[in-house]
Amino acid sequence: MNQTPLVSVVVLVYNTGEYLPPCLESIAAQTYHNLEVLMIDNGSQDGSGRVCDEYATKDSRFRTIHQENLGIIGGRGTGVTHSRGEYLAFVDGDDLLHPEMIQLLLDECLKTDLPVSCCRFIPFFGPPPEPGPCPDDCLTFESPAHLDALMHDKRVEYSLCNKLYARHLFDNIPFYSPVVYNEDLYLNWNILQHARGMAFADFIGYYYRQHAASTTHRPLKDRVLTDQIFVARTILDTARGGPLEASAEAFYYEKLLYLNSMILRQANAKDFTAEHRSLKKEIRAGLGKALKNPHLSRAMKLAALLSCWGGVFYAGLCRLMLTDRR
Repeated sequence: MNQTPLVSVVVLVYNTGEYLPPCLESIAAQTYHNLEVLMIDNGSQDGSGRVCDEYATKDSRFRTIHQENLGIIGGRGTGVTHSRGEYLAFVDGDDLLHPEMIQLLLDECLKTDLPVSCCRFIPFFGPPPEPGPCPDDCLTFESPAHLDALMHDKRVEYSLCNKLYARHLFDNIPFYSPVVYNEDLYLNWNILQHARGMAFADFIGYYYRQHAASTTHRPLKDRVLTDQIFVARTILDTARGGPLEASAEAFYYEKLLYLNSMILRQANAKDFTAEHRSLKKEIRAGLGKALKNPHLSRAMKLAALLSCWGGVFYAGLCRLMLTDRR
């Protein structure tokens, strides 16, 4: 295999404002230089498209594709369609990369001969974090451990953005998601079905900017709940009868606990009384089996027991223990 393969970096851009230039600079400053950077202007109305065009004139590796807003998946799908690289990386237009992220993830793919590599992913507010040290070696998740890690290992995250993919993984998979929330998890679950494993480099390579416009700061909607249940059930249905069935059952049950806690963390929790009642009913019905599942942590088993009682104490516990994964 070519030791300096072309890596296509798909940058999703939608009204990213002042955060776009630092994002593009962090890509331009990568220590790995054989890149094509596809800036997908997804219907921006704040001048972000012009910023993309300016970068394309400064650096021949950068190319702008202007289109109407096709959503997150539609925008990234456009990038995949137009890309030419042997590997693909995804970046949101307000985030930042460690300067060695692409190089290290590519090195791990080449060393292990695995088609996916991954690093840590952290949120940040305000000034960007200083890049930390890089690891000398990596972990490998051989199939099906990489799928188990996607479900349960918080270092791996659901996101497409902290991973590097061999292009062939996308050859026979439509870049499509029936959901708006947890769409990265849905896509990764389908993509990784076709990978024989994943390498993991234990360093913080991707910095996810959090601000008022971030999706994680938007009010709770019904679809936040229904989409995540759909994805968790899809994973469970796929895993039935296989080596990951018990692990997927634990993942599904943990998702029920998380969504129940999400409602309790809202100021307008009373607006979701029916959904809360339904989740609590399913949590109670599956409690006995969940308590025997070795893939469900002790903390989640305790949360399950407490959720059946509910009350102010449990609502407070939710705010401390049960947090989102991206």
